[in-house]
Amino acid sequence: MDQIVVSPGDIVVTNFSGYQHYSIVSNKRCDEGKPMLISASRRTGTVQEEPWDLVTRGKKTYPTQISHEMPLHLVLKNARAMIGQWQYSVGKRNCEHFVTHVLGLDSHSRQVNNGLIGAAAGLTLASALSEKPTVTKYLCSAAALAGAAVIASRAKRKKAKGEMAQEQPVQQLPG
Repeated sequence: MDQIVVSPGDIVVTNFSGYQHYSIVSNKRCDEGKPMLISASRRTGTVQEEPWDLVTRGKKTYPTQISHEMPLHLVLKNARAMIGQWQYSVGKRNCEHFVTHVLGLDSHSRQVNNGLIGAAAGLTLASALSEKPTVTKYLCSAAALAGAAVIASRAKRKKAKGEMAQEQPVQQLPG
């Protein structure tokens, strides 16, 4: 397999079922020679610096277009300062919140925000379109539109220098 090109400090996303996991590429390598990733996860309950394969689990992963002005040494210093300190919460302190916080940006999660907006739209839609709305109709509509909104908020892939504007397939690091 061809290798994707990532550099220390890059933000990568891994596509899992229904959501994306955000990580920061470390300047360290694991035993297999792949980059380590720093991220917050529900699996660990906090921030950890872990091998590429443990974090990505073989799923499609690519660098994002998140732009920032912070120097690499500060990105890594800020990220490592959160190891074991960041208390994971899907709604308020997830992997996307962690990355934006480390980069000195407004700590937010587009996935969470859009999911909540989608859920509210689903509730409104169920109420407006149903003569006799039931709890099941409300929940199904909210879940469907929340899921669609999260999927619609997927991060854009960062283009490599000199790459054409058209979308190119993304490969995994060799395993």
